[in-house]
Formats: sequence, structure tokens, C-alpha cells
Amino acid sequence: RDGEFRGRAGESQLLYRGSANGAGTLRLLLLGLGSHSDFDAHDLQRAAGMAARAARASRIKHLYFMLPASDDERQATRAVAEGARLGLYEVDFYQHSEEKAPELERLTIIVSDVADELRAEIARAEIIAESVNWARALSDEPGAALPPREFARRAAEMAGEFGLRVESLDADQVRERGLGGLWGVGRGSEEKPALIVVRYEPEGATDGDELWAFVGKGITFDTGGISIKHGLDMYEMKTDMAGGAAVLGALRAIAQLKPRRRIVGIIPAAENMPSGHAIKPGDVVKTLAGYTIEVVDTDAEGRLVLADGIAYARQLGASSIVDLATLTGSIIVALGDHRTGLFSNHDEWATRVGEAAGRAGEPTWRMPVSDDYKKRIESAIADFKNYGGRPDATAAALLLSKFAADTPWVHLDIAGTAWYDEAQPHAPKGSTGTGVRTLVELALS
Repeated sequence: RDGEFRGRAGESQLLYRGSANGAGTLRLLLLGLGSHSDFDAHDLQRAAGMAARAARASRIKHLYFMLPASDDERQATRAVAEGARLGLYEVDFYQHSEEKAPELERLTIIVSDVADELRAEIARAEIIAESVNWARALSDEPGAALPPREFARRAAEMAGEFGLRVESLDADQVRERGLGGLWGVGRGSEEKPALIVVRYEPEGATDGDELWAFVGKGITFDTGGISIKHGLDMYEMKTDMAGGAAVLGALRAIAQLKPRRRIVGIIPAAENMPSGHAIKPGDVVKTLAGYTIEVVDTDAEGRLVLADGIAYARQLGASSIVDLATLTGSIIVALGDHRTGLFSNHDEWATRVGEAAGRAGEPTWRMPVSDDYKKRIESAIADFKNYGGRPDATAAALLLSKFAADTPWVHLDIAGTAWYDEAQPHAPKGSTGTGVRTLVELALS
């Protein structure tokens, strides 16, 4: 009927018709894909997620998905398979119900010609989507259920399942080795910090081969510390480890897809809590790199732990670094929730990471990072300070760049893209898993 379905992106309409022989009801699900001129594989992926959720809600057990006309059927097939799996993710793991939740048991993708290459695309899509959902589940866990030691345990459990190597440091080792940023942030909590380190070494690799480092912020709950946050929406700070979850999710997929690339994942994990042991505004911490940082705001803790994570990556001999973090509110002011802020000290590496993110459907926007903004991080008492006002996203990235030094480095500020504030047609409210697909695409490129 007029006005019910216009084909806009995010719209769907379920139609019913009785079968000719009276055997049952036929159902047709129409999906809005938006304008043809703007349509791409990532729109198709979201549409597939929307279809899977709508079909499940209508208790449809077997969904047939007809691919729209496409110049690249492999890419379209992968988009549908990946999108449907992502769309079936839910955050109801602590809900109790007497009634069994409906399930979509089977998805059939209707293509022009079945070929082994399409089956391979579906297999790849399944691996990546399942790893994204694994990372989302970590990020959606309550802070009490995922303190640093549990985060480290789950990382080790995943690593054992997929043949990755674990080289994590416990709290005593963190302190003894001089990771003062990580130790300083974590010392206010009863749950002590950890440095989670997971390696992927392809078969036949040697120590002389190039090593990439993925560094993810792992603040398992962020109250702001002594510079405590306001209570409204603080519960979302359980996802302040989304960067760390993305690194682990990416390694989970990489271990199965087996690119010829040595990769180490590093997650400095801590709780940022106020207590008599907590770091105080005005305190100075000495980092692993030897630099000192004046802590003028304990709620700018992410850059303290990342400084140590980046320095640790350089100690391991990383030739290129990507860090991911829900780092600043100011990146949300700048870019909203559609694009991730990308900062870098190296144009070629920035282009490579940005292009991988675009192919993965996780678009970025390059932001400035230069000594034009150095007054924001200058301290009278220490080498640097951790907060100097707006533009904070750039100032935070500039501080991190000092620890990357001359190593090609990209910082992805995912504060605006790591979380859905409300349910979407293709996803529930909660973690998005942003970063997993970017890192996997980068590793495979």
C-alpha cells in the first residue's frame, strides 16, 4: 500500500500470500537498499543483517536470499554471508526466559552459478563474522565479569583454541618491567592490571621476518578514577576495552585465515578506579619508554596505558604499529558515529590502513597530528602531560606519536564507532566490533 515501503536503506516489509495448493503461507521479505547510485557491498551487508534479524523475529527457520545484480558476485556473496552472521548477534546472554528464543536455522544465497570460489568467500565471511561477534561479546560483558585477569584468561583460552602463542605479563611483571603508565592506571583497583600479549606466527616464519603490532586499549571499566565521570551512561564504560577486544578478535580470524604475516597483539588491560591507592591528578608516571607524563586528568587514562603498549611493541621489534582505542569524546564531536578518526606519523602506512578499513566497511577519516598542537601536551614538571584541553583527539594522538617515534604508526580512535547507542535494523544496541575487519583486511592485503 502507498507509503508502507519505499525502499529506503534500513526499511523492510514482510508480505504474506497463501500458496496455490493451500499447503501453507508464502512469505516474501522486501529489503530497502537505498539509492542505486550510493549502493555498495557494505549496504548489502547491513541489509543481510537486517534480513536475518527480521526473519528470526518472524520465526522463519530457512531464509532464501536472492542476490541483487552485481558486477562482483564473489564480493556480494561474502557481504551477505558476513552480514547475516553479524545480524544474528544478540546481547541477551544474561536474560532468563522460559520460552526458547526463535532461531534462523539456515540461509540459502541464490546466485547465478555455484562455484568453489563462492564457497570459499562464504567460509571466509563466516570466520570473520564469528570473530567480530566474539569481540562484541567481550565488549558487552559487564565490567565485574571481565576484569583484567579474566580478560587475559579468555585471551589465553582463545589463543589455545586457534594455535596462537601467549606471552602475557601479570601485575608484578608489569611493575617490575617499568610499565608505569599501565601500573599507574591500574593501581587504584582491587583487580590488578595485566599486559596481554598474543602472537600469530605463520608456518615457516623466522625472527628476521617483518613483525606488525596491533595494540588495543584494554580498560575493562573506566570510572575516570579520582577525576570521576558523571553517573549518566557510565555503564557504557564497560566497553572501554573495545580496542583490545578488536585486536583479539582479529587475531582469532587471522589464525584461521593464515596470512603470511607475523603479527603480535598487545592489550594493556586495567580497571580505572578511585581509591586510596589510585593515581591522583598532578602525579607523574615514568613509562616503559623512559618518558615521564604528568597526570593532570585521571580520566585521560587510555593514553597512559597505550604509551606503554606502543613502547612494548617497539621493544619486540615491531616494524609497523596500529593502535585502536575508545580514546576521546572529541573524536565523536568531530566525526560522529560513522567514521573512525585515523592519525599517523607515516603517509604510506596511513594510506594502507585507511584503504583496508574502507574495503572492510569501517570507513576512517584522517586527522592532523603534528607539533603545531604540542602546547596541549607540554608539562612544567614532566616530559609531557596527559591532557591539555581541546582539540583533545589530536593532542592525545600527538602524545602517542612520541612513543611510536620513527616506527610507522596509525592510531584509530574508535570512540564514536565502537558502540550503538540504540538498536539498528541490522544490529542490537551495544558493541559493534569495529576494528576487527579492518585489521583482518590489513593482514590479508
